[in-house]
Amino acid sequence: MNKEQIVEKDLDGIYIGNLNTVDENLKFPLKGKYGSTFTWETGESRFIEPDGTVHRPLHGMGNRKVILTVKAVYEGCVGERTFTATVLQEAKELVITEIRPVSLKGKVGEEPRLPSVVIVHTADGRQTTVPVHWEEPSVLTEEGSMTVEGRVEGSEKKAVAHIQYESSSKMPEGPEIKVNYFPISQVRLKEGTLYQEYQQYMLDWLLSVDDGQMLYNFRKAAGLDTCGAQPMTGWDEDSCKLKGHTTGHYLSGLALAWAATGDTRFREKISRMVAGLKECQDAFQGKEGIRPGFLSAYDEEQFDLLEQYTKYPEIWAPYYTLDKIMSGLEDCYLLAGEETALEILSPLGDWVYDRLSRLPREQREKMWSMYIAGEFGGMPGAMVKLYQITKKPEHLKAAWMFYNEKLYYPMEENCDTLEDMHANQHIPQILGAMDLYQATGEEKFWEIGHHFWEIVTGGHVYCIGGTGETEMFHRAGTTCSYLTEKAAESCASYNMLRLTGQVFQYMPEGRMMDYYENTLCNHILASSSHEADGGTTYFMPLCPGGIKEYSTTENTCCHGTGMESRFRYMENIYAYDEKDVYVNLLVDSVLFGGEELELTTEMEKGKVTVLCKKDMEKGLKIHVPSWGQEGFTAEVNGQKQKMSLNNGYLEFAACRQGDEICITLPVHLRIVENSETEELVNLACGPYLLAALSESQEFLKLPPLADFQPGEKPFHFTADGLQFVPFPEVDLEPEHLYFRR
Repeated sequence: MNKEQIVEKDLDGIYIGNLNTVDENLKFPLKGKYGSTFTWETGESRFIEPDGTVHRPLHGMGNRKVILTVKAVYEGCVGERTFTATVLQEAKELVITEIRPVSLKGKVGEEPRLPSVVIVHTADGRQTTVPVHWEEPSVLTEEGSMTVEGRVEGSEKKAVAHIQYESSSKMPEGPEIKVNYFPISQVRLKEGTLYQEYQQYMLDWLLSVDDGQMLYNFRKAAGLDTCGAQPMTGWDEDSCKLKGHTTGHYLSGLALAWAATGDTRFREKISRMVAGLKECQDAFQGKEGIRPGFLSAYDEEQFDLLEQYTKYPEIWAPYYTLDKIMSGLEDCYLLAGEETALEILSPLGDWVYDRLSRLPREQREKMWSMYIAGEFGGMPGAMVKLYQITKKPEHLKAAWMFYNEKLYYPMEENCDTLEDMHANQHIPQILGAMDLYQATGEEKFWEIGHHFWEIVTGGHVYCIGGTGETEMFHRAGTTCSYLTEKAAESCASYNMLRLTGQVFQYMPEGRMMDYYENTLCNHILASSSHEADGGTTYFMPLCPGGIKEYSTTENTCCHGTGMESRFRYMENIYAYDEKDVYVNLLVDSVLFGGEELELTTEMEKGKVTVLCKKDMEKGLKIHVPSWGQEGFTAEVNGQKQKMSLNNGYLEFAACRQGDEICITLPVHLRIVENSETEELVNLACGPYLLAALSESQEFLKLPPLADFQPGEKPFHFTADGLQFVPFPEVDLEPEHLYFRR
């Protein structure tokens, strides 16, 4: 390389950490890999000093954006690069005004499991959890009740637990699964829709990815030759603590692509990737400090440091990365039948159990409550899925060891303590609770899962269904106070849709598919790059004049989930129970295999057609979205039907081959009111939220609906000199989704 190339390469290799949520000192590199010398300047040294020291703004000042500039010099050649860091304001002062009593049941003769946290009310109107130290409870030998007191740090008030001892050990019973989904291997998207177009972009990109590069960090960590592969970049860069997570998502993406298309090229890539990881796992065995079964893109040091309560960014969520790897391997095994994946997974699951089983409950819970460092993603779900394959009781026990009381206890109590919690650190943990419910039948896990869904969708979501700002939950009912360029992380919506799919299986209600459709269409679909570059938005800018930014080389978490989201379009379209087949989502597609249906939409006309291609033994339920429930019509083979909705669904008798059901929905411009404020509204037509294309940094006033004129394309309009287009069609144009009334 010449001098200019060396400077450019060294600048490309800089990685400082996740700059979206800075709350600890940063480590600025002073030397590049190829020899450049770095010097750093910061736009506001009162928040970030040139040596990386961070001074968080006082609470109430708000988060602050700081521009970081690095100058690289090599043999007289100079280059420069800038980064934007968001420094989080200090946490609110905790002044406890009330401690919520604990009420639980105990079994006669056994010590009760008291929660390690209690729910408190604070002077500024919050509900949150704080650690509690309980007195040693007595163990009753006959039925009765007792009260135990506990000490809460920072408060003179006492915590109180009321325990009711019962002889019966029978667990309360939660609901049973009522609905199952058809596998995506039996579903195909039809051509000519945005869903299929954006999925094809991802298919093309996945086929272009170098498998050797995806294995680079694993081979290097295991001491193997990297075979000339290029190093990973961004969050998988050599010095980054999260490296390996993208490879896990890549495995899932390949497995889903194979299931969604049957293209043997994806099956071949799966075999190469899994064989490469097995070689790395084998090479790790016998290395000093490595326990049997271990596999990651680094050694066990981060896991050791987590057990010492080392904070982020010195370590970065080692179990989160492990979840991505295990989940990717599970997808390769379950969706593609890759047996070698199970040969890796079973001993890796043993490693997890062996590592965590030697730690006391208190230590594990302290680890899991740590911001980012203790983030473990969907590890309980990954371990449950592995248990369902291996039937090893240790794998189910390991799933239990990821019990995060700080999150689970208030959700079990149906209490919203999410304010100031990291959104996507915790949503996958709820998915894990639902998996534990399926595996164990313990009702509390069901309560945790469906209460969380109700709390988030009831008070923490934007108009597009996404949640979290700067990755954080804020107070319920305040999303309109956080319309910024860092709103609605794609990962959070990806996982909320998965949770919706889980809860729907037990409570098949149309309102859940209303949330699903809106979030799928107006966030997940809208998050896709409009090129075959693997790009996905990290945050969805909801500020006036916001511009989408697609993650392509930084290998962020949302870049990872984006590899999967383009195929999860298909996951919940079709479902079935003992009596009926469900059409949940109006996405143009074909269902084949046991049941054969073809779903076609002309949405600009409100027309939805379901063609039965094979005699059905079951009835048919078709979901009518909430926006189309007033004034719809239904026909069977051209004959009008007088029908009413049952829980958001139209119900039809078993269809015969060739039968055609046609539903016409009212599609027109409508104003979407905002329950949080009367000042701001959204504009919609059919399933789409409409965005106005404008560079203005101020909220635009919505023109009267009578002033709107149709554009040349469906769902395109003009009014008051503005263009209004479906949000999923917006690419890099500045746009507005929220309007002044």
